[in-house]
Amino acid sequence: MRILASIGAPSVACSSTRVRSAVPALRVSSRQPQGLRQQQLSGVAERRDVRVSFFKFGGEVAPSDADSQQKREDYFAADVEDYFNYMGCLADEGTYDRMYSVSEGRDPIDTLLLLAAVENDTPKIGEILKAGANPNVVGPDGKTPVELAKKQDTIDLIQSYLDKQAVKA
Repeated sequence: MRILASIGAPSVACSSTRVRSAVPALRVSSRQPQGLRQQQLSGVAERRDVRVSFFKFGGEVAPSDADSQQKREDYFAADVEDYFNYMGCLADEGTYDRMYSVSEGRDPIDTLLLLAAVENDTPKIGEILKAGANPNVVGPDGKTPVELAKKQDTIDLIQSYLDKQAVKA
């Protein structure tokens, strides 16, 4: 302060009350146009609904009608990463290399099927097969979900969808 006074600069007190009163209060409005706010809220609700049905929080999620069931195009690359993390693969392996190699050149839902088959996650496999996953998808190692699965009930579930697919053809 002495240096500033010696060169002719006005002295400034450093008390917090003076600084607060000297600076005008900035008001930030949290109000948004109603339409934009409504779109944001509906987007959050849609994302939450997808995650709730994806992870099956609170037990089995039964769709109330045909429109509420997820479809093949409802799955994205972020869902693959969420599942990879949820199953603890990142914690076990310490890298996303396996996820990237499995997902390369494949739809996210087919990648999920391969990952779920390796983990023997029967409820997840049932969910994504109902949504339209390809039970004949081949992983980077040349194996199908039936070959990757170890539990008999998981193998039976995938095989039943393969049989349904063969009957349709």
